[in-house]
Amino acid sequence: MSSQSLPGSDDRAPSAHDARPVLSGARLLLADRDERIASAAAEALRNHGVTHVHTVGSSAAFLEAGRRPPSPVRAWDIAVWDTGLGGGDENLTAFLGAWYAQNPGVPVVVTDDAPSTHRALAALRGRAADMVERGDTAGLVAAVGRARHQTLVPPAATPAPKPVSMLVVGAHPDDVEIGAGGTIHLRAAEGWDITVLTLSHGGGGGDPERRGGEALRAAEVMGARLVMEDLPDGSISDDSSTVRVIERTVEKTRPDVVLVHSASDTHQDHRAVHRATLVACRRVPRLACYQSPSATVSYHPNRFVGLSESDLDAKLAAIRAHGSQAGSRWYLDEDLLRSTARYWGRFSQARYAEPLEVIRDATPLGFFAGDHG
Repeated sequence: MSSQSLPGSDDRAPSAHDARPVLSGARLLLADRDERIASAAAEALRNHGVTHVHTVGSSAAFLEAGRRPPSPVRAWDIAVWDTGLGGGDENLTAFLGAWYAQNPGVPVVVTDDAPSTHRALAALRGRAADMVERGDTAGLVAAVGRARHQTLVPPAATPAPKPVSMLVVGAHPDDVEIGAGGTIHLRAAEGWDITVLTLSHGGGGGDPERRGGEALRAAEVMGARLVMEDLPDGSISDDSSTVRVIERTVEKTRPDVVLVHSASDTHQDHRAVHRATLVACRRVPRLACYQSPSATVSYHPNRFVGLSESDLDAKLAAIRAHGSQAGSRWYLDEDLLRSTARYWGRFSQARYAEPLEVIRDATPLGFFAGDHG
């Protein structure tokens, strides 16, 4: 184990040959029971840029010097400790703990006559920066350089995890709100990045421009972004042109999860959008179908997303945003929507729920497993 670093030390840090840049100007406290070895180590460290080396010969003197650095405005930069000045492994761990309690942020390199696995583990438990064989000056300089490097170079910031991206596809304005409005609000509140893709302006059910504005307000209520296409209401196809329209949004949003109409639906647009979405999202690992008012008894949900009262309220508010439809469509009656959510709640651990029919979940543990079903 001579001249070898403890597990986890930075292999990119300087060796004894190039330690001078990081050691230049450093102030070091060195403890060793032998003045000759201490003197040789101090000289080698000075030759590599350390400007101040203070040597001591006992644990008490080491801790006392730690309390009294050479400058009242500047603490020690690093310390070296000879295990021969203390007791066994437990004492080494405890002694290092006492040092760090007194001198937080000042790393200690441990030297030992015959470094062993047990001694290295004790040093690790005590948060030693490194361990080298006592008397190996080249190894000591390299270890001190590594420890100093760690204090000078801040750890790389851990990148923030990418939020889960969910794409919810519907044929007409208000489709996704009815089928998955509560789920959208729930996941948006959890930090998911959600896009609603509506493939038509719903001209068959009202003024297209007005319906587009209603869809935009509804998406804002749910916490989602709206992408609105202009395919013909009532005659949306499942051919390659529709697939390409959906693929454009898939390429931009790169979804982890896709929700869409079910194939078990009496509305021709819904069935076509279902089929085209399966093709456009063939590489998306998780895909499930929500329930539309026109879904048939062949719709078989196998996951149930539990909703809070606020999620259901947001869903109802998003549906109310479709003012041109809310007063004339029986399936938009709030009592019916609330009762439906209450019914599906019996399959979850929540009072309310929305059902999903999982088509694909190509994840190791099942992405939808957090929902009940």
